[in-house]
Amino acid sequence: MDPNVPVATEPGRSRAHRRRDPGDGSIFQRSDGRWVARLRDSAGRPRYLYAKDRAHAKQRLTEAQTVVHTGQPLPDQRLTFGRYLLDWVAGLGAGVKPRTVAYYETYVRRHLLPSDLAQKPLARLEPADLRRLYATKLSSGLSSTSVHHIHAVIHVALQRAVDDGILGRNVAALVGRSNRPKVRHVEMTTIAAGDEPRRFLEAAKGERLEALLVLALTTGMRRGELLALRWKDVDLERGVLAVTGSLQGESRPTLSIATPKSGKSRSVALGTVAVTALREHRKRQAQEQLLVGGEWREVGLVFSTEYGDFLSPTTLRLALRRALTRAGLPTIRFHDLRHSAATLMLSRGVHPKMASEMLGHSTIAITLDLYSHVTANMQRQAADAIDAALADPATP
Repeated sequence: MDPNVPVATEPGRSRAHRRRDPGDGSIFQRSDGRWVARLRDSAGRPRYLYAKDRAHAKQRLTEAQTVVHTGQPLPDQRLTFGRYLLDWVAGLGAGVKPRTVAYYETYVRRHLLPSDLAQKPLARLEPADLRRLYATKLSSGLSSTSVHHIHAVIHVALQRAVDDGILGRNVAALVGRSNRPKVRHVEMTTIAAGDEPRRFLEAAKGERLEALLVLALTTGMRRGELLALRWKDVDLERGVLAVTGSLQGESRPTLSIATPKSGKSRSVALGTVAVTALREHRKRQAQEQLLVGGEWREVGLVFSTEYGDFLSPTTLRLALRRALTRAGLPTIRFHDLRHSAATLMLSRGVHPKMASEMLGHSTIAITLDLYSHVTANMQRQAADAIDAALADPATP
């Protein structure tokens, strides 16, 4: 076009007014075959969004127009998915538990940053990209549960980008349910049948952490709750304790007490066996404190090292393994003691609502869902009880 030739304009409309308004856009195809969506951002700057075909270009244009019309900035086309994930993890602070941050960081560094997807611009991420990532991880031998966790981390990270106005949509939410990795439910193993609980408690006698194993089996407290338990929250006279915290972290010096998993404290009743074990444990702990003198770290923990400090979760696993071996019982995870306690409660007629409160479940539905194998037997007992109540007294 000859710069000296005036450009025709609409009557009454100056050359300056011919510029497109923010959000207005167009779609065209480049000579190299790529499709481009073009629009102006809220500041009037031209922006170009690239796609493999016209349909995707139109979709990207529509999403960008929505962002501009809400007054938010368009995503930085140079910001990669990997760079954003690193910034996201580094920015997690107040309100997020250290253990949760460590969980996110583990999946980001171990599974997402090494992937090809890390180099893709965040703004160009598509649901198909995530589906391919999940398929690749599964084909490499990673469990469906781990891939499910990867999906969950991506979903949380991208939702933060949406909330912060960095992205216009969360593509993880657009992955169809049939394409999302499924959690593989691990069948729980318990020691709640026949004389197994009694054999276990007998075998635990003499262990330095005998009282901890007793509490785990009789109350169903979580590992972190047991390791964070303090004497100020235990009333042996009344036979009750308060769960007010949970130990976070895997090793010193990162161990610390945070709020319980449910987010609130709860009371747990103690039976005679548990009270007796705790009394003996307190005597033993007092003797240990005398032996180390000034080296004792006064944190007020019920279960601590010989110097009063936080116990490592590994110590619990070793104590459990020794007791199981002596009792001739199958190897179970420490968390399975919690399942064993729940099974004992429900199978012996404890109301699911009471069991749910004691275990610290947020709703009774969680208890009923986790222990449906026990509640099925309870339904049979209820049906038999109704039959007995309706039976004709004259019938022999």
